[in-house]
Parts: sequence; C-alpha cells; structure tokens
Amino acid sequence: MPAPHRDDAERAASVTHLLALEAAGTLTPEDLHTVAAAHGRSTKSVKRWMQRARENDGHYQRKPREATEVTPRMEDELIRWCGNIAAAHRTLQDDGAMPLSYSAFHRAVTRTYPPSFLAGLHEGEKARRRFDLHGSHRDRGRRNDAWEADHKEADVWVNVDGTARKPWLTLFVNCSNSGICGWAVTPHTPSSQAIIVAIHHALQRGGHHGPFGGIPKLVRVDRGADFLSKAVAQTMGALAVRRVELPPGRGDLKPYVESLNAAFKDMHFRGMPGYTHCPNPNPRAKPKPPPLEDLLTFEKFTASIRDFVHRWNHEHRIRSLGNRTPLQAWKADRTVIHDLPPGALNRSLPLVSRTFTITDTGIDWNGRDYLETWMRDEIGTCVRLRHLPGYYNTVEVYNADTDEYIGTARWTNAAAPHVIKRVKEANAADAARLKKALEKRPRIVADRYAATTTPAPPQPLNTLTTEQARQHLQHTHDTDLPGPHATTDENLPEPTGSWTDAGRRRPSPDTDDNLPAPTTSWLTHPPTTPSPDTPEQEDHS
Repeated sequence: MPAPHRDDAERAASVTHLLALEAAGTLTPEDLHTVAAAHGRSTKSVKRWMQRARENDGHYQRKPREATEVTPRMEDELIRWCGNIAAAHRTLQDDGAMPLSYSAFHRAVTRTYPPSFLAGLHEGEKARRRFDLHGSHRDRGRRNDAWEADHKEADVWVNVDGTARKPWLTLFVNCSNSGICGWAVTPHTPSSQAIIVAIHHALQRGGHHGPFGGIPKLVRVDRGADFLSKAVAQTMGALAVRRVELPPGRGDLKPYVESLNAAFKDMHFRGMPGYTHCPNPNPRAKPKPPPLEDLLTFEKFTASIRDFVHRWNHEHRIRSLGNRTPLQAWKADRTVIHDLPPGALNRSLPLVSRTFTITDTGIDWNGRDYLETWMRDEIGTCVRLRHLPGYYNTVEVYNADTDEYIGTARWTNAAAPHVIKRVKEANAADAARLKKALEKRPRIVADRYAATTTPAPPQPLNTLTTEQARQHLQHTHDTDLPGPHATTDENLPEPTGSWTDAGRRRPSPDTDDNLPAPTTSWLTHPPTTPSPDTPEQEDHS
C-alpha cells in the first residue's frame, strides 16, 4: 500500500469542518474559496474532497492511484540493464512493449521492488547487504564462551628486509569483553602457521601474555582456506575447541573482531609513517610507498603492535562494556577459566606421519639435521615429530613407543644468511626477467585495428609485408611462400574494358608481331644485315 501523503491530515481536517458547516446550513462560497486557497487548489477540487468524504461516512481519504504491475517482460529488461530503469524503459518503448510513461514505470518499479533489490541489481550482493538490518552487537556471553578470529592487512607500509610491504595481523578476540587474547604478525599474506602461532599465544596466560587466555568453547572464523585447513582443525580439535564456520562475506556475524580491525586503522595505523590512506594530491597518480628510510622496520612495527594491544586491553574504555576497559570487564567476570594442561600446547601441533631414529648426527628429516645436547642419552630411540606448518627451525620430539615428550630439537645445517640472500637475489632477477618478457608478449602478438565510425569489418593496423612474413616463418621451417620477386595471380589487377581486343594498343612496326614467319632457309642461312660502311651492290641479273 502506498504511504499516506503528507497533507492528507490537513485536507481531512478542512473537509470535516466544511461538512460540519454544511450540516449546520452556514456553509458559504467564501468558505470554499478560503480553504481552496490555503491548499493551493481550486474550489472544484475542494467540492470533490467533500463528496469523497460523504461517500466514506464523513472521513476524507485520498483516491488511490491505480497500481501498475510490473510484467515479466519488464522485469527481464530491468535485470538485463542491471537495474537501470531509464534504459529498460527506453528498450521496451523501442520494441513497442511499454504502454506506460517513464514516471509511471518508475513508480511501478520502486513500488514493486525494495531499494535493496535494486541496489543489488546495480552493484551486486555487497551493495544489497548495505540495506540489511543488524543488531548493534550479539550477546557477549561469559568470558571464553566464544572467540572471534580474523586476518587484518595493515594500512601502513613497512620496511621488511629492504622491501616495502604491508604486513598482516592475525587476531583472536574474546567476545565477552573485546579483549585481545592472541595475535601474530606476518610480513606477507598469512597462512595456517600464523593462525596456530596466534592460537598458542591466545591460549597461554601470565607473564607477557597477560590475564587473557585459557581454552574457549568455540571460535568463530570465516571461510578462508587457512582457517579451514587441516592443521588448524587438528590444533583446535586437540583441545576440544569447536570451530564455527561463518558464511562468506558476513562480517556482521563477528562484530567484535571487525570493530577491532577498524580500531587498529583509526587509532594506530593512521598516525604511523607510511599510512596508505593519506589523501593523494594527484588523484590520477598511482600510489607508491614512501622511501624505505622513512618507514618503520618490521621489528619496530611488531613492537608497536604489542604496545597497542596492551593499551587496548588495559586502558581503552568501551561504551558497550559500560565505559570499562577489557581488563576491568575480564576481572568482573567470575567464570571459571580452563587453562592448558602441561604439554598440551605442543601436542596440539600437527604430527609428522613417519617415525625417526636418533643417531649420532641427530635426526635427519627432509635433508635437514636436527641436533641437541640431550640426544646423547637418546641415541637409537625411535621418535615422532611435531612442528608448526611451514616452520622447520625447530621440532618437538616425542617417544614413538610411550608418546612421552622428550624435548625440542633445532635445525643445524641451515644455510648462512648471506648465502640465502644471494639465492633470493638470483631468484628475483630471474623473476624480473620473465615478468618483462611476459609483459612484452601481449604487445607483440596482439591484433590492433583502426578506429571507425561506420559499420565495417575491422581493419588491422599491424599488417606485415611478404618479406617480413618469410623471415619470420624461416624460424618455423615454413617455406611455403613465393619468392620475393615472384608474380602470382593474387597480385595482378582485375581486367578492365581496355583489355579487350577492340581496344588493344596497336603494336609498333619494329615489334616481333610484324616480322614474317621464319622459313626453312632461315634455319640454315639466316639473313644478314649489310654493314653501314659497305656500299649496296646493284643487281645486274
């Protein structure tokens, strides 16, 4: 039903008063003229209002506009033009399938479809979600009832080993008090390793970890491949932590970690050197990172993250917590905290499938030697290994028979840092050479055509000569082309009327066409031409 017009109440009050005057017999034409002038209408319109009220038991009601339904053909054109009402109306009008004016069609479309649907047709699902209604926050619950986890790309450039990069943060937030339980920083796009490191940081309490932590009941994550990996599932499952997988693109279902991501940008990154969202004085120029000497090193950046986490947990007051800090809300909650059993943290790491034997050179795994002093008393022991995914500097060693934890072993035959740097530089040079070649290839093989304003077949611009084509095909052993001076029928012009016998040019007297046909005597005694110095002899015979 269409919404009531804004002046319906004023019209109803005026009509009610005029009907009362009419019932009392005191209604005059001046009264009608005064009401009509007040509403900007004619006296005839005011009389129609009174008649409509008489037919509706004395209550004025605006005459409803006839609703026009959107036909399936109209809907198809609207979908085809991605919600462009004007373009859909123009197309239907050109096809003779539009009986409505543009304003009537516009009213029918906006009355039939909500703004969220039209925005979705125009820009997609992300635009439609802007019209969804969400609560301010979900129920926080008690501490460690639920955590939320997410990745956040830093909004600053950082000097990472001589290269400007934007690091990534992996965050675990306690929903009951918005406290940051665990975090990890990665110089590149994070993987399951960063998640497991952040989980281990979040599970531990005391010392530099602070009071936040313990084992939660569940963790809400998005559908990123790293969060859904087998290694992360094994780490959480070993501690009976339920992993709740949220639908893709639904940040409203994990509001606390999303609020924390926004806080990092507004409260921390915005004042750092190398902030990526500073206003650009030249909007057309592609943004570039500042010079490396102006950026923070990765070590200083990580230290700044640690300081911000401490300030957030201990000093920042949150309005939805009653203007308390996360630490105050944590201490006010008396829910029992389940801490990690001894050794449970290492046992949550992924397990290597095969077993190993400790020798006098340590443990040999994938060409790497792991050695520690405690192995002198364990030579010949069959062991199993656990380690962080993608991290091979250390491994956790367990007895394969008793599953008893023995200790940590370190990688001993790692290459020197300067050797690793030279290998990386060689790899970077090869990658740059290949990138340059791949960027050049589209310009070589791409077909380019002339611009046109008339309907015509495309005219290529980068045509080749026959000689250029022959030189190129010689490299592919394709020689099926005529010689450079060969004449083919394709190169001959089309015959015209001047080529007929009637219009052919007469041959000159000294051409071969006027010579007599050769005889047999010509074959044995060819005619001779007298020398210009020899006088002609008279014929006396």
